[in-house]
Formats: sequence, structure tokens, C-alpha cells
Amino acid sequence: ELKGILASAVMNAYAVRDGYLGMINFKQRKALDSVARNLDYLDATVKKFLNLGRIERGELSVHKTALNLKKDVFDISINSLAATSAKKRLTISNEISPDLVIQADSDLMQIVANNLVSNAIKYSPDAGQIRITARPIDSKVEIEVYNDSTPITEEQKARLFQKFSRLDSPETKKVKGTGLGLYITKQIVERHGGDIRVEPRAQGNSFVFEIERN
Repeated sequence: ELKGILASAVMNAYAVRDGYLGMINFKQRKALDSVARNLDYLDATVKKFLNLGRIERGELSVHKTALNLKKDVFDISINSLAATSAKKRLTISNEISPDLVIQADSDLMQIVANNLVSNAIKYSPDAGQIRITARPIDSKVEIEVYNDSTPITEEQKARLFQKFSRLDSPETKKVKGTGLGLYITKQIVERHGGDIRVEPRAQGNSFVFEIERN
């Protein structure tokens, strides 16, 4: 019920802000922008705690179906976050083959994609690059979500996927967070018979996860 109330509040806030219910002035729009951002954050936080509850109760069941990894998963995430990425003038390249199909839980894979793409947007510098790739490896598929940012240290890597853990860095101090997104992502990936890791690059970081294809 709370999820429905929040979803309705978010939609109403955006409807007013975008002028669907009548013209508004610049100051009103700026105020509504702040309201909408806070509602988005609250909605995302509630969803994460609900998913955490499912994990803690052992209710995170996996119902696999055939999914086109590009079209049915990551394109949806990129499109849903397009407004946020546009504000930072980010370039997002979805380089996954349009023919790559996996057997996975649609709802759970969407959570994984949303968390990883959202994080990439949050921690990328303005006008940065985000690149998503995937390749089959034997019976698994390896998916990589790269974004420009400060390369992560070995010490930070050890804490990254822990529950309620947030890294102490200039980037994280600027961004709200619960410390649950990557923990939940890891649990979902493992339920699909895979694993997830972070690999620092010369000018950024890649989150790399593998899942079984069938």
C-alpha cells in the first residue's frame, strides 16, 4: 500500500511540475523539482527495504523466463533514468548484442540493472561516459557496467557489497544512499547462480557480474 501511495505522489508531483495541471512559474517549478527528487529518493528507499525484507525472510524466489538482455533489461533501465543522466550530460552506450538471450527472473534482473545503471549515473562526473557490455562465457554470461569515476581502492572493494555499507569518498558524500543497493544486487545475482565484483579501470570502475545462461 505504501508503494502505491508513493508512486501516486511521485506521478502527481511530476504532473504539476511539468505543467499538465496548469502553468507554473520558475520558482514554483524549482520547488517542485526538489519535491520530486525527494519523493523519488523516498520511493527508491522504500523499495530497497522491501526487497531487503524479502531477502532476510528467504522469500527471494527466482522464476526464470527467456529475456533479451539488451531490450528487455538494460534498455528499460537506461530509458527510465534518461532524465537523470541528461541533467549530467552523460553518454550511455548499451553495447550488448541485440541477440543475446538469457534465462532469468525478469523483475529481479530489472532491479540489478536499475541499481547498477543508477549507481553509474550517480557517481559519474558531468559529461562522463557509461558503457554496458556483455559476452557469453561457456554456460554463463558476463555483463559489465562501466562508468567514469575515481578508481576504487582495494580496501574499498572489501566493503562494497556489505549491507548498509557506504564508501567514504568525495563522490559518495555528494549522493544520498542507503547502502543497500549493491547488497541486494549481490543477493539477486547469487540467486541466479552467479557472482559480482568491481574492477577499477584507469579512469573509472566496472561492475562485472556473471549469471548462468539457463
